[in-house]
Amino acid sequence: MDAFDYAALDKNGKRQRGTVMATSIREARDILRSRSLSPIDLDPARADKQQRRPALARRVNHKDITQTTRQIAFLIGAATPVEEALKMAALQFNKSPIRDVLLDVRAQVLEGARLSDALRAHPKTFSPLYTAMVASGETSGNLASVLERLANDLEAAQKIRRKILGATAYPMVLSVVAIAVVVVLMVFVVPKVVAQFDSFGQELPLLTQWTIGFSNGLKKWGIVAMAFLVALGFLANRLLKRPGLRRRVDRRVLQLPLLGATIRNLNAARFARTMAGLIDSGTPTLTALEIARYTLGNLIMQDAVTTAATKVREGGAMSAALKTSAVFPPLLVQMVAGGEASGQVGVIFAKSADYLEGEFEGTMSIVLSLLEPLIIILLAGIIMVIIAAIFLPILRLNTLAF
Repeated sequence: MDAFDYAALDKNGKRQRGTVMATSIREARDILRSRSLSPIDLDPARADKQQRRPALARRVNHKDITQTTRQIAFLIGAATPVEEALKMAALQFNKSPIRDVLLDVRAQVLEGARLSDALRAHPKTFSPLYTAMVASGETSGNLASVLERLANDLEAAQKIRRKILGATAYPMVLSVVAIAVVVVLMVFVVPKVVAQFDSFGQELPLLTQWTIGFSNGLKKWGIVAMAFLVALGFLANRLLKRPGLRRRVDRRVLQLPLLGATIRNLNAARFARTMAGLIDSGTPTLTALEIARYTLGNLIMQDAVTTAATKVREGGAMSAALKTSAVFPPLLVQMVAGGEASGQVGVIFAKSADYLEGEFEGTMSIVLSLLEPLIIILLAGIIMVIIAAIFLPILRLNTLAF
C-alpha cells in the first residue's frame, strides 16, 4: 500500500485535506467516496525531490522529532519493517514539515540506503548525535532500544529547556520593563522637567547635569546605539562559528567562577546520559565515546572526549583519560572509575547524569531566585537617581529662597 495526498469536499462543501492509504489511485478515490468525500486532487505522497524541496527546507520543531522517534521505536520494536514504520509515522502529521522529511527518508531506504544514512541527508532535522546513535543501533542490532533511548533523551532535554524558559521568563520580562521605564523617563520626562530649570538662572547640580547629558545622548544616539548593539551581536555570532575563536571563548567560559561550573555540569550530564544509553544498548565503549561527544556544546570538552577516545583505543582506562583532561566534574570521573571496576559503567553513567542534572537545576533555581530581587533593586536605584537629579535643583532653589 502507498500513501496518497488528497484534497476533497465533504457533504457540506467544505474543503478537506489529508492522506489516505491505498494500493492505487482508483482505490484511494473509492475510499474517499466511502467517507462521503468528493476528491478534487489526489497525488502520491511520495513526490519527487524538486517538489519536496521547499517543505524539506523548513525547520522541524523539537516536539515533532521526539514524537516521531517514539513512534518509530515502538513500531520497530513490534517487528514492523523500517520503511513501514517511517510511512506510518509520517502519516500522523499533516501540516508539519517532518512528514515530507520522513517520506523522503523512506524513499531512500526503499532504494537500499541505511536508515542512518537517509537521516544524515537531513542535517537541519536530525543532528549528528541523532544519526550517529541510529547508526550504532543498526550496527549492534538494537535499533528499537536505541530509538527508545533517543526519545527519552529528547524528552529529558525538552523538559530541561521548558524549566529554564519558565524560570527565566519572569526575569526577562522584568528586565525589559525596567529598560522601558528608564528609557521613557530619560526621553520624555527628564527633558520636560529640565526645560523648567532654564528659568532658574542657577548652576545645576553635577548629578542633574550628568542626567541631562545622558538624556540628550539617548535622544540623539539611542537608535544608533541600538542598531550598533544588534550589529555587534550578529558579528559576534558569526565570529563564534570559527573553531579557533570558539575554543578560546569556551575555555574562558569554563574558567568563570559560577557560570563555568554550571555549564560544565550541564554538558557532563548530557554526555553521561548519552553514554548510559549507548552502553546499555550494547554499543562498544570506544564507539559510544565518539558518538557522545556530539552532545557537548563546549568545544574544549569535545576535544577532551576525542583525546579520551584515542587513549581508550590505545588500551587506556576511560576514567583515567577523562581525568587527564581536567574539564569534567571530579564526581563523574570518580564514578566512572568505580563503574569500570564493577563492570557497570552504563548504570554509573546514568546515576551520574541524574546527580549532575539535579545539581544544574538546583544552581539555576538559586541563581534565578536571586536575580529577580537584584533586577528590582537595580531598577529602584536607577529611578531614585533620576528623581534625585530632578529634585536637587528644586531643593537648592528653595534653600536660596530662604
